Amino acid sequence: MLCLPLTLGYLTIKRITNKLFSPVLCVDTTAYDPFVDTENPKKSAVFFCDSWYLSHSVFWESLALKNDLPDENFIDIVSYLKNKGTATLRNSSNALSEKVETLFRQIGGLDGQGKENHGMVIEMAFVQIVALINKFMSAWKKNLPKDRYQQILRSTIDKTLKLILSDTLAIQDISAKHSTCLSNNFSLLLDQLSKVRSDDLEEDSDSWVRFKLVIGLMDDSLVKIVEGWENGTLSKYFRSSEIQHLVRALFQNTDKNAALRRRITGDVL
Repeated sequence: MLCLPLTLGYLTIKRITNKLFSPVLCVDTTAYDPFVDTENPKKSAVFFCDSWYLSHSVFWESLALKNDLPDENFIDIVSYLKNKGTATLRNSSNALSEKVETLFRQIGGLDGQGKENHGMVIEMAFVQIVALINKFMSAWKKNLPKDRYQQILRSTIDKTLKLILSDTLAIQDISAKHSTCLSNNFSLLLDQLSKVRSDDLEEDSDSWVRFKLVIGLMDDSLVKIVEGWENGTLSKYFRSSEIQHLVRALFQNTDKNAALRRRITGDVL
């Protein structure tokens, strides 16, 4: 809390409060405005930038008034403004991830057993997910600093791929037909997400690499999967239990396959 010595005099106190507290009131008024909510990515981005700009303004004004005010109060106001903007943007980003998860959960999982036209349902859900992410990212890209935008873009894509991977690696049985269906839809999803991220992310995250590898596993033979584990291609990104479970889902439980599956041991992660 900022405490002003009464010895400063009325005019001095008025000048200080006008310069230091006007930005704070501006941020508070905007923060509780019903139009600045998690549903509007543009306004959350503008609010973030305004909050940080105002925090810098307060900082430089405080230096100009350093002879009139106690030094220990300046950092509180600056931090308050920055935290307001950061929290609003974070809430908006979390809201996007929640919406993506809701869209994904509505399809009832990726398991295709007993579900007609489930491939089409998955495809439509992925189209909706990409459209939603693209809507938010388009607004953020235009209104946020590049590093902050890249951070949110990477986080959102990672959360989305982890969500889908988690469900995929939990499927108990995947027929050859459904394996092809999942592979095609996963490839379509990555292709569309590649367009969203464009050239903004130069390096693939671990989640992105894992997702690409799973697409390949859907079409690979068991022998090739075991070779991929033993040469480190898969063991670098997956636990042995994850690959073993996927192998059980994809291939029949014959003695030959069981012998091959036993070679998938020893975690690197």
